[in-house]
Amino acid sequence: MLCNESRNVPFIHRPDHKGTCLAKGMQMAIEHIVVHKENDYHSAFPDIIRLQNGSLIVVFRQAPVRPGDGVVGDRNEKLTHEHLDPDSRIALVRSTDDGKTWNPNSHTVVDASDGSQDLNLAMISQLPCGELVINNHRWFMIPTGQREQVTALGAQRWILSLSRQSFGQAVFDSLYFSRSADQGDTWSEPQPVSISDLGYLSHTGKNGMVEMPDGSWLLPLHGRCATDERARVYVVRSQDGDRTWGRPSTIAYDPEQRIGFHEPAMLRLPDGTLLTVMRTDGADGYLYQAFSTDDGWTWQGLKRTPIWGFPCHLLSLRSGHVLCAYGYRREPFGVRAVLSFDGGRTWDMSRELVLRSDGLHRDLGYPASIQLQDDRILSVYYFHDADGIRYIGGSIYTEADMGVES
Repeated sequence: MLCNESRNVPFIHRPDHKGTCLAKGMQMAIEHIVVHKENDYHSAFPDIIRLQNGSLIVVFRQAPVRPGDGVVGDRNEKLTHEHLDPDSRIALVRSTDDGKTWNPNSHTVVDASDGSQDLNLAMISQLPCGELVINNHRWFMIPTGQREQVTALGAQRWILSLSRQSFGQAVFDSLYFSRSADQGDTWSEPQPVSISDLGYLSHTGKNGMVEMPDGSWLLPLHGRCATDERARVYVVRSQDGDRTWGRPSTIAYDPEQRIGFHEPAMLRLPDGTLLTVMRTDGADGYLYQAFSTDDGWTWQGLKRTPIWGFPCHLLSLRSGHVLCAYGYRREPFGVRAVLSFDGGRTWDMSRELVLRSDGLHRDLGYPASIQLQDDRILSVYYFHDADGIRYIGGSIYTEADMGVES
């Protein structure tokens, strides 16, 4: 049995939230935009933030598009889009008109690999002082035939075998932080994250840091204590503005090793409760969730949600509702969103909104959302069109599109 496991979250329709409920697959008047696309780069895994000056920044990973004959889904592709690449980089673009336009000239490379590491899954936060912080993780890329390098890096690491490039294995390195004191125009050299008593192999979660009322910060992560166990989700805490991090508090772990937990999205609700929703493996593609009522020190009520899709992102809306957006990596491939009217305790699947259903295969998603100044919602994600190039796209919609009357 899972630690603190309880019954599944029910499917629920709330009659007190009137409006036309969406039939499965129904799409409303949703506006789709292109945030950033480069034909020579695979752009993926975005995060979005509103700065204190009102502008929006989207940060994402890029890697070169390479010639290839790989098969993705049922489509034979002439291009290879690797999720691990020694020439990857972390980049950002910005909008100064609340998401209406995204200036390609604002494209800024935060960090570029030296040709030996993959830079992956960057999340962005802003401290009260105005400083921006990006956290991401890295992999060492080991060429085929050089297994001695894998041994030299140490045994207690995640090791992945790669099939479609000359780099035969990827060995997990660490978490890194980069900082900017000028609204993201320039960035510090990345520094490895210091976490006390951490015997975990730690990967970035699905959001940046969560600010607490006492001035501390929480960082949700996933990782392993040993290379032969399934992943767990946990949170670490900083009392000094992200410079050092304390001991992990476990959010979700399966001692029977049936389910692995990955890529957590964490949200602090108005009543102070913390909600974490996370991707799983071994649970048929459904998201799991847990709550904390003591500022993240302990977690209870681990349970499966009715939401199929992964990974997800959480957003508190001005209406008081909670939005969960997620990739839909089975046919019809795309991106979806659903609301909770009770702080994540139940999810109204009768109002599930299909943002996109025109994906060609499962290599898409990783949404992140923000509410615009006119109360519309912008969810950004990575997507592809018929040309196969992965780009950062977005969908703009309202709660009315989800059947909720204002």
